[in-house]
Amino acid sequence: MSGLFFQGSRSTGFVGLFVYMRDVAARCAGHVVRRFGWAFADQLLSSGTNFLLGILIARSVGVRDLGAFSVAYAPFTFSLGGVRAVASELLIVRHSSLSEHEWRDGIRRSAGTAMLAGIVIGTGSLIAAATLAGSVSSVLTIVGVSLPLLLVQDVSRFALLARQRGAAALLSDAAWAAVMFTAFALLKEAGVASVTWFTFSWAGAGCVAAVVGLLQLKVLPCGPITAIRWLRGHSDIAPRFLAEFAITTGVSTVTVFAIGGIAGLGELGRLQAAQVLLGPLNIMFGGVGLVATAEGVRQLRDSPRRLAQDCRWLSLALTTGVLAWGMIVVVVPRSIGESVLRTNWDAGRSLVVPLLIAFAGYASTFGASIGLHCLAAARRILRTNCIEAVLTLFFGLTGAYLAGAKGGAWGFAVAGLLKGVNAWWQFSRALREYEGRSEAGGAGPKVNADYLPQVAG
Repeated sequence: MSGLFFQGSRSTGFVGLFVYMRDVAARCAGHVVRRFGWAFADQLLSSGTNFLLGILIARSVGVRDLGAFSVAYAPFTFSLGGVRAVASELLIVRHSSLSEHEWRDGIRRSAGTAMLAGIVIGTGSLIAAATLAGSVSSVLTIVGVSLPLLLVQDVSRFALLARQRGAAALLSDAAWAAVMFTAFALLKEAGVASVTWFTFSWAGAGCVAAVVGLLQLKVLPCGPITAIRWLRGHSDIAPRFLAEFAITTGVSTVTVFAIGGIAGLGELGRLQAAQVLLGPLNIMFGGVGLVATAEGVRQLRDSPRRLAQDCRWLSLALTTGVLAWGMIVVVVPRSIGESVLRTNWDAGRSLVVPLLIAFAGYASTFGASIGLHCLAAARRILRTNCIEAVLTLFFGLTGAYLAGAKGGAWGFAVAGLLKGVNAWWQFSRALREYEGRSEAGGAGPKVNADYLPQVAG
């Protein structure tokens, strides 16, 4: 990323400086488009497909069937986050800069870990389905059977993007969308409006996408024994990565329920409306996150200082993107806003400014978080997330108690700014520890044992 800022012509004078700046800008733009453009497109397609899935089901079935789908969808979303922590993240951190043979072996083990997790959680879903009745039982059964391949599809997506094969990753998600919406169209033509068939179409399309991804990677998932060895081989960081996911997910869930209990559902609805307005920012963060860690690991191999510089540029770019989208939301005409959110528009926009500050705070921490993952500094990652969890809970809930949704939003803003200070401090410490270990030839103290990279046998 920032390495591009030190290349270009050496012409002198004002004209030469202008030409130099123009060439640098052109190279930077091409670099960003080449490295992140496919990731943005893939994230947009994936997020858009999930959004349309929810809309189509909500418009086609009753409240009870919609609730049944929500219950069945929960094991998928929970296991997806967990598998990313112990499979996709480990693959990127520990294998991104290795040889092609070692990379392919890492994909095979990572995909096997995802499949093993899918079998375990899927079996739990099948057991739960056997104790229930009606549409909940049907959709849980479908999710339980398809979950192993759905999780493998996500690993293949990360693997393709990590090796700059964004078009291939997009093809896998496009296959999912194409098969799913074709099935939905056939169901509509046949006059079928069943949550069971909708779930079957979604899950079946995901399985097709998994096969497409594996065919492009030309690998097959490893067996359960090898997957267990993979986890044991990464036991120095895998539990902390999983704990990071659990803390992040748990805090967000607890905060939502607590604000609803403290301030009331109406105030929680105002907060949710504002978050919908800023929702496209999540696509931006998701798209960048898909490829940033792999890029950072490769930069670390060249120079730790270049990694730090790139992480700073990344946070600056994301913060700029947050502020740019915030300006769009603030200046958009009320008539357009009300056509999207109707009566919730005014309630949501009144909270945009503090939540925008909170998002900017998150953007400022993003580069530091990527840097910590590139260093595999699992202990510091866990410390960072624990501190951030305390900040979010304390300031968010205190604000909600004092001033409802508006107070909660300003509480998130304060927490977001403090998170940035904490994350960059942790990253700077981790970078110094990594450099000290490197200078010592890898024979550092045990406290630094989680720094990069060791490949599980």
